[in-house]
Amino acid sequence: MSANPQDLYAPADPVADSGKTLGDYLSVLSRRRWLIVLVFGLLFAVVVVVALVLPPVYRSTATILIKEQEIPQEFVRSTVTSFADERIQVISQQVMTRATLLELVDKYGLYGAKRQSETSEEILDRMRRDIKLTPISAEVTDRRSGSAVKSTIAFSLSYDSEVAANAQKIANELTTLYLNENVKNRQQKAAETTMFIDEELNRVSEHITDQEQKLSAFKERNQGRLPELNLSNLMGSERTSAEIQRLEREIVFLDERKLALQSQLADTKPATPVSANGGVPLEPEERLKALQLQLTSLSGTYSDDHPDMKRLRREISLLKVETGLEQDASDREQKLLQLQEQINLLRRKYSDDHPDMVQLKRAVTIIEKALRTGADAPEGRVDAIRRARKPDNPIYLNLKSQIETISSQIQSMRSERQALRDKLEQLDTRVRQSPEVEREYLELARDIDSSRGRFRELRDKQMQAQVAEQLERGRKAERFTLIEPPVYPEKPVRPNRPMIVLVGLLFAIVLVVIALHLFYMPIDVAWYGVLRRVSN
Repeated sequence: MSANPQDLYAPADPVADSGKTLGDYLSVLSRRRWLIVLVFGLLFAVVVVVALVLPPVYRSTATILIKEQEIPQEFVRSTVTSFADERIQVISQQVMTRATLLELVDKYGLYGAKRQSETSEEILDRMRRDIKLTPISAEVTDRRSGSAVKSTIAFSLSYDSEVAANAQKIANELTTLYLNENVKNRQQKAAETTMFIDEELNRVSEHITDQEQKLSAFKERNQGRLPELNLSNLMGSERTSAEIQRLEREIVFLDERKLALQSQLADTKPATPVSANGGVPLEPEERLKALQLQLTSLSGTYSDDHPDMKRLRREISLLKVETGLEQDASDREQKLLQLQEQINLLRRKYSDDHPDMVQLKRAVTIIEKALRTGADAPEGRVDAIRRARKPDNPIYLNLKSQIETISSQIQSMRSERQALRDKLEQLDTRVRQSPEVEREYLELARDIDSSRGRFRELRDKQMQAQVAEQLERGRKAERFTLIEPPVYPEKPVRPNRPMIVLVGLLFAIVLVVIALHLFYMPIDVAWYGVLRRVSN
């Protein structure tokens, strides 16, 4: 059946238009077949040309395994505690720097044609897009919690290039950079950890040395007032107080003893009384009377030149001088001359140490002293003679010696008591100052104790850090291991030419169908139908 061309362009009812059959479309296809073939062929040819013209892109991929630490962490713990994902990202930033990428571009002559028209930044962006890093994760069991977690166990590193050899070379270079950078970063972090602990250990050691010097100076400055000596000071104070009380009692006792001895000494004569015929001791005056009586009785028997008579007269003369019974100074002077003559006579017979010589010299000394003092009264002369005479009474001398000994003991005890009082005052001062000294001492001691504890802790960590550093240097810690090296790509990964052709074919068919519909139905009617559908 033939259709009028005018009817095709005449306004038609959309309802009637919607009732076209397949035959109507085939009729249109038959009439417009050359146009349809031209459109389809042109589109398909364009798609085929595009699929053939697109350059091939080759990809070389390396797989790197994140291998766990060989030695159990219970024995040696690594000082690198960052997660694998974090380290991979850090290494990526360090590897994909401007200098590193430009060095690779220059080394292998990448992007030769594009480098003529594009800037360095554009080339770097293109290269970063061509580098692909894909983490490979798996479900693992967390050692601490025991629950299943998703962890990165490996990652793939690839490079896309239009030249297959360049893809493999760049992938190899990138793989080497990642492996070396990981080792370098881990060793550097371990070394930095060890260095930091060493510096901190030296700082704490210097602080301890300073504090020990301060403590030593504090102890020297507060010698005897330290807290550990507080009990000793209290006990020393009590012992000193008891010792002072004991000395005071002994001093009182010795004072009383001294007074008693002084009373006895006052009643004891210094000179030794002489016994008459072995009887009771006589005083000098009584002895003088006894000798005068003996001289009278012997004068009838012996002559004046008899030795006994001379001895008695000499003793009587001495006793008169000693007792001061001479009448006046002229008698004393005359007696002094007689005594000197007797000394001159006896010197021819005896030495100066002879008892008679000693007795005469003592009488001469007494007379001379009496002449100098001018004591005319008998009592005064007797007292002067007695004072001039050296005490020879054993009882008197014993009493006097005891008094002197007691006085010396009292003086020594008083000095000792004063020293003990000074010591007691010093001990009491130490006890009073002990709380303040203890507070300062405890502050220094606590600081030193905490610093020493910190030093021991750092020293243990230093040993652990040194072992961990050796672990990293020996590559026994967690590391990147290349399990699949980059290979030479034999086929390009893109473009997918068959897929491009197939998609182009489908696209051409769709366009032909659209063109048939447009050619069969006038544009105004088509737009009318579209507007009607939208309004409904």
